Amino acid sequence: MLQELLNYFKMNPEISLISTIVCTVIIWLYKEFKVMIETDNKNQLAQIQKKMESYTRVEAAIASVLAQHNHAGAVQNLYDKFGECSSYFSEDMRELIRGFYSQRDTSILSTIMSFIKVEMKKLEKQKNKIDSQDSSGEASASILRLYKPLKPILIIFIMFFVTAWFVVLALVESSAWNRFYLGACFVTVSLGVMFLATVISVWVEGELYIRGKLDSFLKLSMIFSPLWVLIDWKLSILSLLIQFVVGAILAKSMKKRLVVV
Repeated sequence: MLQELLNYFKMNPEISLISTIVCTVIIWLYKEFKVMIETDNKNQLAQIQKKMESYTRVEAAIASVLAQHNHAGAVQNLYDKFGECSSYFSEDMRELIRGFYSQRDTSILSTIMSFIKVEMKKLEKQKNKIDSQDSSGEASASILRLYKPLKPILIIFIMFFVTAWFVVLALVESSAWNRFYLGACFVTVSLGVMFLATVISVWVEGELYIRGKLDSFLKLSMIFSPLWVLIDWKLSILSLLIQFVVGAILAKSMKKRLVVV
């Protein structure tokens, strides 16, 4: 079998050249993505560590104010810590801090402490997850480390071949309207596949949360609306409209979402 394969490549040097180029590109991309992923993990860990240290300093400053009953020096120190660490705070925490600035109500500090507690748990979970992926000796973790650089490569090749396929189909079509519908098919199918890939990725990472029936319905609509093209490819316009409306609703709901303590 191996000898037959070698003979085939000898008889077809152009295939051999293309295979060599493709393999070289894959190896190069694998190395590049591997370095990028490792660098990204290091940067994430450093960022998480900075956030945790900042939250700890703010937490200690709040505890000092609560213990000393609004002592001027303790309050000034808390103001300094709020200013130093403000870039790490969520918008909800900033609103609470502004409320404390204007009202000087220490009960607000207790709420801020609750927010910090929730954020610290999230950061600790993220830190442990990255550490376990990088240092775990389990077979599943080792396979996952090897697979991670391959994932973007697979996505690139799939996108390339799918795009090339749609381009060829568009070139064959003589009608401008058919080309338009074909383009709409390509866009709506691409959006559906990308959203599905994102959901799967988030689910694998253990960060997929079900936020009610409406949220689930919207996400399923985003994924499955391209199936309309199986009935008639002219319905790709309807599919695109559904995806745009659903995308706008999801984006709006994400902006309004608050942290529940």
